[in-house]
Amino acid sequence: MVKPVVYLIDGSAYIYRAYHAIKPLSNSSGLPTHAVFGFATILKKLMNEKQPEYLAIAFDTRGKVFRHDMYADYKANRPPMPEDLAVQIPHIRSLVRAYNILSLEESTQEADDLIASATSVLTLAGCEVVIVSGDKDLMQLVSESVRLWDPMNDRLMDIAAVEKKYGLPPERLLDYFAMVGDSSDNVPGVPGVGPKTALKYLEQYGNLDNFYQHLDELKQNKTTQRIRDHQADAFLSRDLIRLNHEAPVPEDLAEYICRPANNEALRSLFTELEFHTLLKNEVHSAKVDTSTFSLVSTEEELIELVERLRTAKSLVIDTETDSLDVLQANLVGISVCMDENAAWYLPCGHVNENGDRQTGQLELQQVVERLRPLLEDERIEKIGHNIKYDLAVLRRQENGNIQLNGPLFDTMVGAWLLDPGRRSYKLDDLCEAIDMRLTSFAEVVQGDKREDAFTRVSLEDAANYSCEDVFAACTLYQRQVPELETLGMMELYRDLEGPLISLLQQMEANGVLVDGELLQQLSLDFATQLAGCEQEIYTLAGKEFNIQSPKQLGDVLFEDLQLPKGRKTKTGWSTDVKVLEKLAGQHELPAKVLHYRNLAKLKSTYVDKLAELRHANTGRVHTSFNQCGTATGRLSSSNPNLQNIPIRTAEGRRIREAFIAPQGHALISGDYSQIDLRVMAHYSKDEKLLEAFLQGEDIHRRTASQIFFVAPELVTSEMRRVAKTINFGIVYGMSSFGLASQLDLSRKEAQTFIDRYFDHFAGIRQFMDKIVEQARENGFVSTLFGRRRPVPDILNTNKSKREFAERIAINTPIQGTAADVMKAAMLRVNRALNEGQYQSRMILQVHDELVLEVPDDEHEEVMLLLKREMEAAAQLAVPLTVHVQQGQNLGKE
Repeated sequence: MVKPVVYLIDGSAYIYRAYHAIKPLSNSSGLPTHAVFGFATILKKLMNEKQPEYLAIAFDTRGKVFRHDMYADYKANRPPMPEDLAVQIPHIRSLVRAYNILSLEESTQEADDLIASATSVLTLAGCEVVIVSGDKDLMQLVSESVRLWDPMNDRLMDIAAVEKKYGLPPERLLDYFAMVGDSSDNVPGVPGVGPKTALKYLEQYGNLDNFYQHLDELKQNKTTQRIRDHQADAFLSRDLIRLNHEAPVPEDLAEYICRPANNEALRSLFTELEFHTLLKNEVHSAKVDTSTFSLVSTEEELIELVERLRTAKSLVIDTETDSLDVLQANLVGISVCMDENAAWYLPCGHVNENGDRQTGQLELQQVVERLRPLLEDERIEKIGHNIKYDLAVLRRQENGNIQLNGPLFDTMVGAWLLDPGRRSYKLDDLCEAIDMRLTSFAEVVQGDKREDAFTRVSLEDAANYSCEDVFAACTLYQRQVPELETLGMMELYRDLEGPLISLLQQMEANGVLVDGELLQQLSLDFATQLAGCEQEIYTLAGKEFNIQSPKQLGDVLFEDLQLPKGRKTKTGWSTDVKVLEKLAGQHELPAKVLHYRNLAKLKSTYVDKLAELRHANTGRVHTSFNQCGTATGRLSSSNPNLQNIPIRTAEGRRIREAFIAPQGHALISGDYSQIDLRVMAHYSKDEKLLEAFLQGEDIHRRTASQIFFVAPELVTSEMRRVAKTINFGIVYGMSSFGLASQLDLSRKEAQTFIDRYFDHFAGIRQFMDKIVEQARENGFVSTLFGRRRPVPDILNTNKSKREFAERIAINTPIQGTAADVMKAAMLRVNRALNEGQYQSRMILQVHDELVLEVPDDEHEEVMLLLKREMEAAAQLAVPLTVHVQQGQNLGKE
């Protein structure tokens, strides 16, 4: 007869092990989550690998246990639980409850005692027990019926393994541990007796009692005397380490049965903690009902569908293509719906494995001709998830050049506005959070890795997959619109974010012309500079080594050159940027390494990458603008990331020179002057800051005059640099420590400058205090345009997290409003260009700069238009000022 196997998990031990094993994680609201995630991973490993029928988890309780009555200093050396772990404990308990796992917990008892007691009860009932732990004390329990398994290193300990490790059978470990003691629990043991000595004595005398009875037989010396003097400690230690087998635990095996998890509780927990992978893999969401999905495969069915859709006020669409690259994506099919009651898929580009067209499809021309009137109808709202992609696909000449006119609603953008700190805005992940499981792309293509894999999917499978997407987007739309209206952000969407989608897609399609020959030359120049820099580093080091290896660099810096060590990492002493910058003042080599790293990054990330991304036919680079890339509302870009090209270095300017205007055109840019500070002036209403901007003063010179106590005309360039750093640092909530690091000042000097700054601009300090207080009351901050950002950590008891939330509260209204102003400016400029029927077109938005490609005969008019529209984008208490420049490339000063 097969014995039942019961798994008993040492929950408290694994909480700490998970906490220390995984790098710090947190959800978008700032709640630490790494211990919960690690604990969930351990549970998942156990469930998947062992598939237990019987299971329980034992936890320590907070407060004193019975061992404290024996020894008041028991565990006295233990530090208090870290704050960021303590806040995770309730979620770990919620996790166990959600999995419907029996929890063993008893006041005055430790987890080890509960496991020992359960082991006794269960083995007596004829069960086998697997203790899930890495705790050595629990190895005392190993027997013919009990094993110990540590999933973190996949180690299984039976009697033989215990004997191999300690040289003693499990039943004799108690005396061994008593002699050795345990510093982590403040169990004294016997001074001078280590593992080898304890093993020798126990092999000779059998147990602790017999050992002390024969103590006189040992050679008498200081060690023997210490052993004699600490006899009471030895027996006290044994009592402390001895496990209690009499703690109250369930005796009925049925109590330990693994029951199905509470799906809703798991979904709620994983959604709150933003464990998207666990949410997808562990929570059994409801599959979408496909019974109302239809495949449209004939002209008659298509005509009937179009007639039915004519009454729609909104249409949800999703395109299926043979490539993710919008510049070459061909339409394979399109799905549509107008509500959650029905959805249709129109296939037009599916083939079989031989490349032959699958039967039962529409022709692309049929789809285009019939759908064009609906999709281009400005009265019908178009809804989609990442609809910018669908917009680009349909606008391709090869796909019919269909314009998605009318208001656009993107459920990805809607989700971002509602939760700007969320890690994932993928449709699948958003749907998992509302108990809706979509078929994944990998599932529908059955693991096919080819880029055009979807073209070979059967029509029925493709229909269900694509219709699921429009059904899901429709469901999200129905939920998001009321939420946006309740939070007062629907106007922000309708006036700013929605209209921006089409403009961003057009800018991506426009692209920016890149000088291929200059990129080749830059690549050669940078390679030459890198080679020269490399040799200089070798000369300074006195040997050759791998400059890119932190370990080898650390050996050179800290062993060979004996420079001061800084922060230590898991792999050795840190050689990151901050460390090298600090060491650069003491030796030339760290400065050279920094220069080498910067050059290498510029060459690989920009020069070589731009050449790779340059479109073969157009010679242009088509960056992707990410509308949902930041929590503040600023746009980001990728492939390439144009936001991070250094513009203040000579190398950075050379890279910008590679972005050029075509023949007969110029690049005209409008750059907001100190927009963050102007928004700060508007918010703070600080009289002196307002006065400076209204009178057109140099704000950095004005600030330098105040903090250095000199007349404005005596301000040096270095003084102005310090003032500029403070001006912008204040906007970002910079501390004295941050300012000191950036300007290489003492912390006291930095604090003096900040104090002087707030003495002069007292209204800014009042604004900052006020906005933090509002954040405490409301739990969020907002911009002038109504954009919201939650700041839940504003009340966190952890000082560092609370202060970070305070910096977010101060910074978001400033940076977020500046971002909103730029978006409003983009829309105004584009509208003015269209109304004036100019040939000029918008191609880039980088930081506070907007770049247009302008025909030579439109220069003067467009320069005036750009300045006028950008400066009118928002009405602030101080004027917005825009500097307009023109040139043949972006490298202009």
